[in-house]
Amino acid sequence: MKKMKFTLLGMVSLFSSIAFSQYTFELVKDINTSGDSYPEYFTACNGKLYFIADDGTNGVELWVTDGTSAGTQLVKDINASGSSYPDYITAYNGKLYFRADDGTNGVEIWVTDGTSAGTQLVKNINPTGSSYPYKFTEYNGKLYFQATDGTNGYELWVTDGTTVGTQMLKNINPTGSSYPDYITAYNGKLYFRADDGTNGVELWVTDGTTLGTQLVKNINPTGSSYPYKFTEYNGKLYFSTNDGTNGYELWVTDGTSVGTQMLKNINPTGSSNPDVFTAFNGKLYFQATDGTNGYELWVTDGTTLGTQMLKDIKLNRKAFYPNKLYSIQRKTLFSS
Repeated sequence: MKKMKFTLLGMVSLFSSIAFSQYTFELVKDINTSGDSYPEYFTACNGKLYFIADDGTNGVELWVTDGTSAGTQLVKDINASGSSYPDYITAYNGKLYFRADDGTNGVEIWVTDGTSAGTQLVKNINPTGSSYPYKFTEYNGKLYFQATDGTNGYELWVTDGTTVGTQMLKNINPTGSSYPDYITAYNGKLYFRADDGTNGVELWVTDGTTLGTQLVKNINPTGSSYPYKFTEYNGKLYFSTNDGTNGYELWVTDGTSVGTQMLKNINPTGSSNPDVFTAFNGKLYFQATDGTNGYELWVTDGTTLGTQMLKDIKLNRKAFYPNKLYSIQRKTLFSS
């Protein structure tokens, strides 16, 4: 087994060397001259690249670069007493929206036009603490996200970029938090999972209105189905979920209750746990286990018969994990 691992790592190292040999790398700027700046969360907007970094003086803050040393600068020291930790940086309507902690209002929603003066708090959603806005998703000219106002729990919120236009869309769970997550645009609407306090964590949809925010289907009538990894393919939305009987399997929806069904029970003895969905060349590829061959590479054309294991890839009788292979390749062979 050790020999096999060494061979695989050796191949990856070789491919990596070949892939990167054609590039020339150079330091853009030594942001933290006394240590590491740890730049991450790179997001492009208006011809520049924004990211977070720690210069060793101002803490972890929002930075911008045009690719030159002189053009790599701190956008704003949002938290003068520490780090603001900007996160979930999302380009929308010509500006960048993100969450940050200014040391006074807690973790709230912020916006920047790339200038210090234009980097401002959009709204203090939770005046008694932090609203923790989570995963901004653009849809129909607005941004949707999860947040808490300190009274209604974590619910679905929307913003048009203004203070007045930043509001809770619907209090899905009036007795607690609905925790809307995996918010995905599909066929003119937004689909997500949420807990209304009655049906558990199930599939929901919104058209951007309170009345149009509804449960699509109670997939697991005895608990929560926990749908996740929504991926559009061939005019429908595919995802993994648990109906309480068949375990986590491959499901599909056309946005209606009747049209929300299990595509195939891949693992009849447990859960196949389909994951890492990728549409390619007219089909949908993913990782799953049938309970016999381990986690392998699967493919579907959207039909039950057309959902099959592509190949039983094994290393020394142990299942290989396609998602790990993809991660290795993505960071080496296919980076540019």
